[in-house]
Amino acid sequence: MLLFGHRGAAGEAPENTLAGFAYARHVGVRAFELDIRLAADGELAVLHDESPLRTTGVPGVVGDFTAAQLAALDARGVHTGWPEPAGIPTLAQVLAAHPDLDAYQIEIKRAAPAALPVICRKLAALLAEAGVKERVVVSSFEAEALAAMAAVDPGQALAYIGAYDSPAWVERAVTLGCVGACIPLKSGTQAVVDAAHAAGLQVTGWLGNSEDDLARLATWGVESITSDFPSRALVYLAGRPRPR
Repeated sequence: MLLFGHRGAAGEAPENTLAGFAYARHVGVRAFELDIRLAADGELAVLHDESPLRTTGVPGVVGDFTAAQLAALDARGVHTGWPEPAGIPTLAQVLAAHPDLDAYQIEIKRAAPAALPVICRKLAALLAEAGVKERVVVSSFEAEALAAMAAVDPGQALAYIGAYDSPAWVERAVTLGCVGACIPLKSGTQAVVDAAHAAGLQVTGWLGNSEDDLARLATWGVESITSDFPSRALVYLAGRPRPR
């Protein structure tokens, strides 16, 4: 079972930062989940929120900052004891620092319709340049983002994120041409996971932040799990009996 470090290791280190991703690698993570947004200069910034306020204390909208301005912010967020400042990186920097990962799940966050083709063209170019395209699944809550990515690069693997509280979500994922379904623990069910598998989708379960959460996701038979606390999750998964 593949473990994705959620935003690197959001519960243990500054999320979506080079420091956080390096920490995740140090504890044994071999796959990252991360988020991208378009900066003012056309670079893809790695940041979950529309504003840097929560992680940096600086208000504003990501699209009003250049990549250099975002890098100069301190995104330690809740990890106030982290020993050094951690800026907001670009996707290019993350890919350059970790070209040998087993897998990436890169989430396109909500954006204006006119920005989506720009984001997707830049993303496709970066993945090709880094040589990681075959190890990346592009994910989103936004059907429009996945449709834009499919139009830009029809061969790119896609995954649909949603509530998955009914089989209708599986149907949407299939209609969008996805290979994966990202199903949350809070609203997903075994039945929907089974329906996703029957439709030929690979399932990522999220979030596996406790032993109980991890056990339930494992029981569902998901192919991968996303966790804010990957060091704990790796210990738990390593101790599980292998299926016969």
